[in-house]
Amino acid sequence: MKKSIIALFAAATMAAGVSAQQQDSAGGTSAGGIGGVSTGVIATGVVAVGVVAGIINNNNADSSGGDPVEPTCEGDDQIVDDVCVGTTMTVTVSGSQTITVPVTFTYAPTVQ
Repeated sequence: MKKSIIALFAAATMAAGVSAQQQDSAGGTSAGGIGGVSTGVIATGVVAVGVVAGIINNNNADSSGGDPVEPTCEGDDQIVDDVCVGTTMTVTVSGSQTITVPVTFTYAPTVQ
């Protein structure tokens, strides 16, 4: 969709440039195309084709018609707000003291 919009703006910019060149031409003739078709008509046709191509491309895009994919986490980690949350125990020994601290970590779930 974004590519279609960018292409549409590029075509519109070219059409505006062609129109500006047409008005600046010497003698004021407006038939700059083939067989008396003006460059404005050609530019309008290019923009129209771009719009139609964008609509068709958007229409052919994948919709949510397929099987839904469930994200999974490793081990027994839980999914909270679309993020996997896990806990591990860290053991620190300082002299004769042993300190066990739970450490919580997050990571993106796996989608297969």
